[in-house]
Amino acid sequence: MSRLLALLPLIALAGCGGGKPPTQPVTGKVMFKKKTPAAGALVVFHPTDYAVEKQLGGKPFATVKDDGTFSMTSFEADDGAPEGEYGVTIQWQKKGKDTGFALGDGGGAGRQMLNPKYGNPQQPFQKVTVKKGEKNEFHFDVD
Repeated sequence: MSRLLALLPLIALAGCGGGKPPTQPVTGKVMFKKKTPAAGALVVFHPTDYAVEKQLGGKPFATVKDDGTFSMTSFEADDGAPEGEYGVTIQWQKKGKDTGFALGDGGGAGRQMLNPKYGNPQQPFQKVTVKKGEKNEFHFDVD
């Protein structure tokens, strides 16, 4: 019994360091040339603090819906993103010819629809800040 009591502080400490940070709802809209929803585009929030990215184990992301709206995902579908500053990238590829699953046959992903400046994680085209208790809604007009 005394061994168990001696281990309790160690067990408690083990659970304190690596938990998931709380997320805030994050939504928005992506429009191509201010008039067409960028349906199917991938929006990625790149944490500007490496420690945050390491804690997340990845980057918050979203796929743009047919109406141009999106809802960010970090751990579970549409759960948002943790507080902090992020660089934003967007990639949107025109769907390629559907030839089924085969490597090297020219099918699958199509050509990039956006200016390459929107998809560079080393130089994100915009920065956003996710804040607790605020409406974290971001609109992006791309070309």
